[in-house]
Amino acid sequence: MQDGEDTVSDEILAERCQEGDLASFELLFERYQRPIRAYIYQIVHNYDDASCIAQDVFLKVFEKVGSFDSSRRFSTWFYTVARNAAIDFLQSRRRRAMVSFTDLDRNQGDNTILSVAPGSSPLVDAGLIKGESVTHLRAALDELPQIFREIIELVVFQDLSYEQASEILGGVSLGTLRSRMFHALRHLRKILSEVAGDEGHDLMS
Repeated sequence: MQDGEDTVSDEILAERCQEGDLASFELLFERYQRPIRAYIYQIVHNYDDASCIAQDVFLKVFEKVGSFDSSRRFSTWFYTVARNAAIDFLQSRRRRAMVSFTDLDRNQGDNTILSVAPGSSPLVDAGLIKGESVTHLRAALDELPQIFREIIELVVFQDLSYEQASEILGGVSLGTLRSRMFHALRHLRKILSEVAGDEGHDLMS
């Protein structure tokens, strides 16, 4: 692979994969192996299962890359494949595959949908998960419901847009997604304040 190939877009690499370029797929694997495994973990909540599913996902992506539409974002397509595989795994184990947005509203007793301007984010600080704070945040994230974990993983840890997250999560509306992010971060703040005291509060100030 030539120097500078690490700056080539995912979409171009996917097009090269469609032409049989294995080196391009290897680069995509390097880029996505950790974030995809981390996202799958937020769904299945088991590291060993997440690793196994991630391996299957890369095989599926390799097999199906020919069907990828290069006019789309590769990352959105990839995460969608990963989510479908994780949900299929849960269903095969006869476990509850997911918590719906309606279920979350019912359980919280709060049906408020936030009025958030397009392009804005309820995140208080863009530096939310930098440095050693990741350990505390990851531990607190484990205490959240699946949907909350998924949203935070995609938008905060994986730095995907709300539009991408909406597509990956099955087309949920942007208003609902932003509302769920608000609730997810509110719960996360509460957990962090309990497990990390003032340090936890500072992480999300």
